[in-house]
Amino acid sequence: MKPVLVALFVLSLAACAGVERQSRSDLVGHWRYADSTQSCDYSFKADGSFTGQVRHRARVVSNFTGRWAVRGNALHYTYISDVFGRIPPGATDQDQLLEIKPESFLIKAANGDQRRYRRIQ
Repeated sequence: MKPVLVALFVLSLAACAGVERQSRSDLVGHWRYADSTQSCDYSFKADGSFTGQVRHRARVVSNFTGRWAVRGNALHYTYISDVFGRIPPGATDQDQLLEIKPESFLIKAANGDQRRYRRIQ
């Protein structure tokens, strides 16, 4: 009975890892969220690095780099630098991934807001 339980446990871990890998590869690319006052761009690279920029009323207010990962249903960010010093090196953040499609993904931010990022070609 123990070997069966161990096999089921290993298979369930493998299934979770597969979903994570798929979600991660689906997010590689350049994405933009925009509303009437601000926009945010992220470029997620396959090596786990990212670059990004936030504009408020068309003025760049943050220009950053970092590392990213998908764990479970969350997108994790660790910031390395921000040209404007708004985000300190080593700061972390995470958003809940609600939906991933080829041309967009939907997150729920820590403040509860939902944002749809669209793929930029």
